Parts: sequence; structure tokens; C-alpha cells
Amino acid sequence: MSLVAEYDAASPTLVLGPTLESFPALEVELERQYALDPDRPVAFCWMGGVDADRLEAGLAADETITEVERYETAADRILYRVRESERNAVSAYREWVRLGAELLDASGTNGHWEIRMRFPDRNAFATYHDFLEANGIAFDLHRLSDGDRTGHDDVVTPRQRDALRAAYEMGFFDVPRETTLGKLATELGISDQAVSERLRRGQSRLLEQHDF
Repeated sequence: MSLVAEYDAASPTLVLGPTLESFPALEVELERQYALDPDRPVAFCWMGGVDADRLEAGLAADETITEVERYETAADRILYRVRESERNAVSAYREWVRLGAELLDASGTNGHWEIRMRFPDRNAFATYHDFLEANGIAFDLHRLSDGDRTGHDDVVTPRQRDALRAAYEMGFFDVPRETTLGKLATELGISDQAVSERLRRGQSRLLEQHDF
């Protein structure tokens, strides 16, 4: 039976780790990732919460990536294409592919990555955990659940669930709204951008489970 793991990971050797450490307010959302060369995967990431010039200077100095290309600009964030460094980043991508795992969701903020990943079984998860530990990557497990469960609690991450619950309880979804994004951010202790991302992604994941 497959297993879904939700955890935080942090290290200056993880891809974009130095940038996340340099800019605690940065919000990164992984849109997709692929690799023709498994040692140098390419990632498309939305980034926001930091001035673009400062951010791009930080990305240029980040040794875990070798290429940075601006792809698209939205109102409050930018889509970048980045390639992982073969020499200066831990090859987590190669390891989880080797184990038959699947990356379901990844976002970065406040110096760390928030990860949701599906493993074929508990042994594969344990092996991947050992790999991260052996490479000095800080690991904080939040939840393990059976991969074949489809309840709402398994669709959204704990942080998305907390944001959705707070938004509902504080009247954010009421008409007219009884609270603001800023007040939600204060309640959760995160930035306005982070609240917006978690609500959007949480709602998207819930809607994906229904056939419209």
C-alpha cells in the first residue's frame, strides 16, 4: 500500500536552499519539475514576497542552481525556470525517482521546503528519510497517511487545511466578507502572500477531487 508523507525539509544543499535562507519572506511554489538528466532536474517555480531585483541577485548567487530564466510575470509573483546544480545540491530528485516515489506538492518559505510526497511503501519512505538524514538535511515529519485514502484531510496539506479552516471560521468566505487577508495572515502568523497561496492551492486540491 502506498504512503503519503507530509514534511518540512531544510538545508543549504537542497535546491534553492540558500535563497530560501536569505529571504525568509520569500514564497516559492513548485509548478512542475522534470529531468532529461536526473542529476540536473529542471523546475518551474512561482516566487513572490520579495523585490524582484533583490531576489534575482540572490538566485544568481545560489550555488544549488546553475540556470535561472524568468518565464512569466503575474501581479505579485514571477515564474522562474531553474536547473539544479549537479555538484552543489543534494540529488534528492534522483533518490526519490529511484525509490519509485512521486512528488505531489512542494512550496518553500521561511528557510525551508514544505513537501507532500507519495511513496510506494513504508520501506521506501524509510530509505528516503535515511538518505536525507545522511546528507544533513533537517527533516520534520508532520503526517503519514495511506496513499489510497481520498478523504479531504488527505487531499490538502496541514497548512492548507489550517488556512482554509481559519478563513471559514473568521468569515473570509462570507458575503460580504467579515475579515481580510491581512487579518488571516496575522492569525496564522504568516505573510499575506502565504495565506493567499495556501487558500488557492487548498481550494484547487479539493476541487480536483470532484468531477465537474
